[in-house]
Amino acid sequence: IIVMWWFIFFPVLDASTAACPEEACSGTLQPTCPTAVSAARSDPTLVYSPHNLYWRNEAPHPAEVMYVTKEGNEISHGLVSPGGRRGVSSLYNDVWRARAVRPGHPADGKLMAEHTVSAVQLKDCECPDIEFVDCSKPPFTGPRWTAPDPVVFHNRVGRPVDLFWWNGTCEELVSWDEIGGIQPLATKSVESTHGHTFRARSAFSRKMLMQHTLNDVVLRECEDSSRGQETDPLNALRMATSSLEEEHEALREQLASQLSVLLIKIRNAAGNATANVVSNSQPNSIFADSLAPLRSLTSVEPSGFLHSWY
Repeated sequence: IIVMWWFIFFPVLDASTAACPEEACSGTLQPTCPTAVSAARSDPTLVYSPHNLYWRNEAPHPAEVMYVTKEGNEISHGLVSPGGRRGVSSLYNDVWRARAVRPGHPADGKLMAEHTVSAVQLKDCECPDIEFVDCSKPPFTGPRWTAPDPVVFHNRVGRPVDLFWWNGTCEELVSWDEIGGIQPLATKSVESTHGHTFRARSAFSRKMLMQHTLNDVVLRECEDSSRGQETDPLNALRMATSSLEEEHEALREQLASQLSVLLIKIRNAAGNATANVVSNSQPNSIFADSLAPLRSLTSVEPSGFLHSWY
């Protein structure tokens, strides 16, 4: 019996005393930069509803969203432009990565973020106790007027927990159907809306344990993905010079092409004028058109409009 209780209680205690992220008390997600690509692989589960994952790019360059397969391969799911936002449907235990898109730049393809879709782990994060203000409203049973964003909470506290939705002024009980609170190691699925904040409180004392906001995965310019113009002015100058040289060459070719077209038109106009003189002096000659072989390609209408018959 003692051995059984050890294996049941130890994982709960271990998870409860583990360090909590900073946003567990503030509810505000702080974007971080990954140090290296992990060995994480997708292992999707169909136990829970599909998860809506949103990417928001705050970097000054595009980012590419990649899905990591079970084999570790990365499959592109499109680009997120600077300042843009993109949503993808995902399953729990899916692994995603975002990489910088900067062609010709040393940081092209650098890892910007890695995210694993998982249930929200409810823990006792020893947050400053926020006064509980009950909305005193009947339980919300629907219907919803917005697209649902499913979220799953997993109680790792080690004692019953009540889950509340904080609307900015008061808290509304979400786990009202869980008699005695969400039990240890139990899960709670909620049909929510992106941007909503939830607070986990002790089912007995109402002490706040942590809070969680359904946030975007924020991409920002990291040190390892921003090398170049900011940290290497000489390299930036080389890149700018190379770009100007390419632009100069393209303009030179375009100008040469336009001059060639203009020269051909001038020659054709001169040939047509000569043909007209010969045609007027020899109106019955069967060789009149042979003096202006391009005459059939271009003609001048009475209005003076140049009409091409190519």
